[in-house]
Amino acid sequence: MTPDSVHLLTRSSQMTLFKDEQGRMRRAYYGPRLREPEDALANAADAPLLYSALGDSVAGLPNASEEYSICVTQADGALSLRLECLGWEVLELDDDREEAVFYGKDPSYPVRVEIHVRCHRESDAFLQWVVVRNEGREGIRLHRVASAQLNLRAERYFVTSFRGTWGGESLMSEEEVARGHELSLVSGTGTRAAQEGSPGFIISLDGPAWEDAGEVILGALAWSGNYRIWFRHSPYHYLFAGAGLDAAPAPYLLDGGGTFETLPLILVHSGNGKGEASRRIHRWARRYGLRGGATERLTLLNSWEGVYFTFTEKVLHGMMKRAAELGVELFVLDDGWFGNKFPRNDARAGLGDWQVNRDKLPHGLEGLVRQAEKLGIRFGIWVEPEMVNPRSELYRKHPEWVIGLPHRENRLERSQYLLDLSNPDVRAYILDAMRKLLGEYPGISYVKWDCNRKISDPGSSRLDASHQGNLSIDYVRGYETILDALAAEFPDVVFQACSSGGGRADYGTMRRHHEFWTSDNTDACERVFMQWGIGHLFPAISMAAHVTASPNHQTKRVTPLKFRFDVAMSGRLGFELQPCDMTKEEVEFSKRALAEYKRIRPIVQFGDLYRLSSPYESRVASLMYVYKNRAVVFAWLMDKWLADSPPPLRLKGLDPAARYLVREINLDENGSLANVHERVLGGDYLMDAGIRINWKKAFQSVCMEVTETGR
Repeated sequence: MTPDSVHLLTRSSQMTLFKDEQGRMRRAYYGPRLREPEDALANAADAPLLYSALGDSVAGLPNASEEYSICVTQADGALSLRLECLGWEVLELDDDREEAVFYGKDPSYPVRVEIHVRCHRESDAFLQWVVVRNEGREGIRLHRVASAQLNLRAERYFVTSFRGTWGGESLMSEEEVARGHELSLVSGTGTRAAQEGSPGFIISLDGPAWEDAGEVILGALAWSGNYRIWFRHSPYHYLFAGAGLDAAPAPYLLDGGGTFETLPLILVHSGNGKGEASRRIHRWARRYGLRGGATERLTLLNSWEGVYFTFTEKVLHGMMKRAAELGVELFVLDDGWFGNKFPRNDARAGLGDWQVNRDKLPHGLEGLVRQAEKLGIRFGIWVEPEMVNPRSELYRKHPEWVIGLPHRENRLERSQYLLDLSNPDVRAYILDAMRKLLGEYPGISYVKWDCNRKISDPGSSRLDASHQGNLSIDYVRGYETILDALAAEFPDVVFQACSSGGGRADYGTMRRHHEFWTSDNTDACERVFMQWGIGHLFPAISMAAHVTASPNHQTKRVTPLKFRFDVAMSGRLGFELQPCDMTKEEVEFSKRALAEYKRIRPIVQFGDLYRLSSPYESRVASLMYVYKNRAVVFAWLMDKWLADSPPPLRLKGLDPAARYLVREINLDENGSLANVHERVLGGDYLMDAGIRINWKKAFQSVCMEVTETGR
């Protein structure tokens, strides 16, 4: 091997890095694993920089457009940083992970930058991040400090992004980055950054991204605050891609002696299309990216759409009893259970006062926990600890704890203010409140952690004038500190990340949560599109999906119960309705469907995802999960035309030499729609000829279990 180089090898991928004669860190290769890894250095002279500082433009390198990933104002006011690699090492972390660390230093200033690149062999994933150390006495300002960059060479570049808003999260779009143009994916909310779009992307080289063919790189940023991901197709025909937290609009002041560590960018490469890229990041996520990624998620009933703020203890007992009868394993009490002086009867009061409302719950939370235990189910609770209503005891006592600007009127959103998590007193208050809640009621096994507004007036009474620009980043660090402490003290409690729906569907948040609430929009038809998009980045086990009432509360759309079930069963299945209002027929169907889900749950939550037919391209949406010798296939007819005959569903991921029993489950009054129900067929037939569905009307759906019987 060439001196000062390292080959990071996974099962199917390779990244080759080296230090050149001028002490610059460079990436010689990222792509499929080579038979001879050393071949990756054949074109080392043209290799791009691994991590570029402002002014690092080098003739002959792909950074000729003067793109950069880090920009620093030194203590003397110079907008200057130059990195020379003083050395590097390779760390064997365990049998799955290997990490290369390059130690860079500015020769003229007391600033060091470590570049970390970690490979995960089993999942073919790479992580890259940096650590900035200010070894001087005075502060420096960080204008940009990305986690990583990529320099790519192709004829054309296409980027798939997952943008959205409240009620329409993670909707996919793909666009070409024209030569000389830049495409940027940004979020500046400060709190629910993924609401504007999950910080992930797919780069497809030389053409649009195909499901099972073509070279793609999928990336996801593990950061839950403001971010910027950008792709510049330079006039020199290279693509420069960078991703990291966004310090804008004000630089971050890193004090003398301080350390600043970015969160990693997760990367997977596939030469076989975006389907394989998704399976690789899913494998990584279940092992490293999610809390408890190897533990099955329970089915649940959430009270919100069933009763909203208006409930009594008796009503909740009735919901819990019916949930237990249906086979639900967990009951979650949503908003409205707290506040005494300012009772939480709507969104305008009570936030911050985490005392049980004894008017609604005369026997307190302990009474509900006992009832759940009596029924053989678990109990969960909703909280929004980062927020406060003006009509609350907390705000009356500590108005200085909210984020706001001096000499300006503080703007309300959803009748609430945002607490300043950069303030240690605020963090202590939240931790004490949560410790009291979870400590006094050990029967609480699930917490839905909500966050319903952004940072709109970015000022902190705790930070001095020179550090005001640090607020958006310090807020996220404070949030992470609180969740880390709770995870350590209450390791068996499941945490859901909710932020006006899918506002925190990102890998920064998911390191501390077990799942995310995909969207407040529970319409099954629209959920097909949102779950399809976010499923490119996240595995099904992380995706909360609920069966709700029809007509839907948000869109008023009417859909069959089976359709709603089949959509929700493709993620973590739950209910969000008043089960006592269900008809006898709905109750019986729900019992059967819940029992079926529990049987197929390991396949959905731990299986490899194969997408068969996209709702963005067809009137039929279909996907399947494969786990060991079993598979589950879901298909949903989104629209029906009179003169129409959708093609058969050609399955994927099966053993062509094996025989499989195909069984349609979740049958309703329409009976079986598949032409192969209860038949044993070869894997080759199922993948080549496929399964014909006798579609009759819009919003029909099919769920099929495919089980290997032999060869």
